Amino acid sequence: MNTFIYDASTKVVQMRKKDAGRRKILLDCARRIECEEGVDAVSIRRLASEANVAVGTVYNYFESKQSVLLELTEEYWGNILRAMQSVVTASRFSGQLRQIYTFLTVQMNDCAGILMQNLSGTGDTAQEKMAAMQRTLERAIAGRLEQDRAIRPDVWSECFTREAFAQFVFSYLLALLRQKDGDIETFVVIVERILY
Repeated sequence: MNTFIYDASTKVVQMRKKDAGRRKILLDCARRIECEEGVDAVSIRRLASEANVAVGTVYNYFESKQSVLLELTEEYWGNILRAMQSVVTASRFSGQLRQIYTFLTVQMNDCAGILMQNLSGTGDTAQEKMAAMQRTLERAIAGRLEQDRAIRPDVWSECFTREAFAQFVFSYLLALLRQKDGDIETFVVIVERILY
C-alpha cells in the first residue's frame, strides 16, 4: 500500500510505502489493549503511544478507531473459522452442531465476541463486513451439511435449500450464543428430526 505525503517545505507530494510490519504492530497493540482493558480503551492516540509512533502514522494505516476494531474482528473470525476446522470432527451434522456451539461459546466469551458485540451498531462499512463474515460462516455450515451422507436425500427442495437451512442454523446459533445459557440439545433434536 502507498501513502501520499505532502511536504510543505518543498511543496512536493511524496509517495511512501506502508510498512506491513508497522501495521501488524499497531494491530497487536490494539488487540492487547482491547483484550486487557476493553474496547473503550482503544483509541488512535493510545495506539500511537503504545506503538511509539506519531498519531498521524496511525492514521496512515487506519482511518478511525472503528476501522482498527473492524480489522481485529475480521482477523479474529478468520482465526476462529480456521480453528473450527480441526475442532469440529463429528461425522453427522447434528454432532458437529454441538461441537460448533461449544467452540463458539468459548470464543464469544473471548475478546472476539466482546469486540463483535461492540461493532454491531456501527456504520455501513462495518455492517457490510460483518454481513460478509456471516455469509462465510453460513457457507461453512452449508458445506458441512453437504458432506453429511446420512442426511435424507429428499430433504432438500427448491423451497427448502441447503443454503437457506444453513442461514437458519447460523441465525439460531447466534441467538443461543447471545442467551449465554441457550439449550443446544433441543435445537440438535429439531435438526435431527428435519435432516435424518
